Amino acid sequence: MSELATDWAILQRGLLPAAKLVLWHLCDRHTPGWGCFPSQDHLIADAEISRASLNTRLRRLEDAGLIRRQRRPGQGPRQWKSTRYVLGFEADFAQKQGQVLGQRNPQKPSPDFVQTPAKPCPDFDQKHSKPCPDSEQSHLRILDTNLVRKKETTTACSARTGTHDAHTRAAPETACLAACGEGLSYEARAVIGATGPVIDGWLAAGYDLDADILPVLQSRTLRKRDNLIRTWAYFTAAIAKRHAQRTAEAKPKGAGEPESVPTPTSYELLVMTADWINSGRYVPPSAVSTSKRAALLAAGLVTESTLRARQIY
Repeated sequence: MSELATDWAILQRGLLPAAKLVLWHLCDRHTPGWGCFPSQDHLIADAEISRASLNTRLRRLEDAGLIRRQRRPGQGPRQWKSTRYVLGFEADFAQKQGQVLGQRNPQKPSPDFVQTPAKPCPDFDQKHSKPCPDSEQSHLRILDTNLVRKKETTTACSARTGTHDAHTRAAPETACLAACGEGLSYEARAVIGATGPVIDGWLAAGYDLDADILPVLQSRTLRKRDNLIRTWAYFTAAIAKRHAQRTAEAKPKGAGEPESVPTPTSYELLVMTADWINSGRYVPPSAVSTSKRAALLAAGLVTESTLRARQIY
């Protein structure tokens, strides 16, 4: 390694990061008094790029007048040795026949980048100048592509139901914010984002985004509010209640299962008690509490004298 060479590489400006990285590794492989002779395999391993990208960067460094490549004949079965890279700070950089500093010899192209005529495709259209993909040099023109696949994410709702509508494609929190009206003020929207895991808890509990969550959010934020909603947990009880009602209604009844009888209201119970008292049948005094007696009188369903006759005080 030559400190002079690496210092010179660092001082170069106007290069793309990949080209500067290749230049630095070339200088790192430079030995004072001997030169720079790394193989392409070593440079590929050092810079962690493909052979096509390496050749492209070397050509650009050569065009920029920073390096020159010299082919070295070998002996015996090995016809060629590794290429010598003459760096721009070396004394013999411009001392090559037919070559000026910063220019490549048009008569002798660099051995690492030999331009071979592209083979035309059999169905080549004369209107287009695009070479056939089978060209011998096509692999040098195609730069690296990112082989890392984009990670696909799915929400808990889409994973459970398999739906891919507009709500499940977007983030659930985005759909929740869009469903809320004026009741979720600007200030509330600024702080409620910190409680996003609550929405994940809803989905994990089995609450449906479209059928349970969004209708509750919409109905509870229709109008402006005096108090500030600071957390999504404010809606949890209402969402759970809606989910329970919806699943109960959707649950099919078994064979022979009786229809559910609606529970009478408190007023209907008062009417039934008043009919019992006014019918003249025996009514135990303990059957009517003091609060129910007051409610019967307030509703005008019985009279004071009738209650006294039944000994209901």
